Amino acid sequence: MHKLKQICGAAATVGLCLLVAACGVFEKDQVYACPAVFILQDAQNLTRFKPGPGRDITDIQFEAEIFNFRGACDYDEDDDLWEVDVELLVQISVERGPANRGRDIDFEYFVVLPDFEGKPGGKRIFPVKGQFEEGRTRLVYQDDVGLNIPLKNPNDGGRTEIVFGFQLTPDELKFNRARRQR
Repeated sequence: MHKLKQICGAAATVGLCLLVAACGVFEKDQVYACPAVFILQDAQNLTRFKPGPGRDITDIQFEAEIFNFRGACDYDEDDDLWEVDVELLVQISVERGPANRGRDIDFEYFVVLPDFEGKPGGKRIFPVKGQFEEGRTRLVYQDDVGLNIPLKNPNDGGRTEIVFGFQLTPDELKFNRARRQR
């Protein structure tokens, strides 16, 4: 069994998905690319309103944005079976809204492997619960996500996609799409 490792970084900005695929892993003269990582544009932002019909700025509990990620991948071979282990550091900016009297935040984000959708591990949901510190209206949440992706061939790693975003309600998704169309 041999292990290969390469580290690379990428940043995400509003409406822009960047790839980690340019990051490669080397074995002698052989290069194995890391999986491509995307932030789903419709799910990059989250605006959470207080319960009820109000949808103006005074009804916002908090707003969040997935604004950055960094990644690394390792390739493992064992008896002609390959897997790529991917480590991602996801950074989420959260801003407290006027309707957030208790300083609490509670949301979820997801990581999907489209090639494995509907299979175990094809989609993982990560809960985030926390609180703004006294007197603070902004915070940055960081999370380490580890994925183990089986491959038939190490050359398939660069064609493998990883997609992440916020787990939104139908109303939150509709709000994001309407905001983007303005």
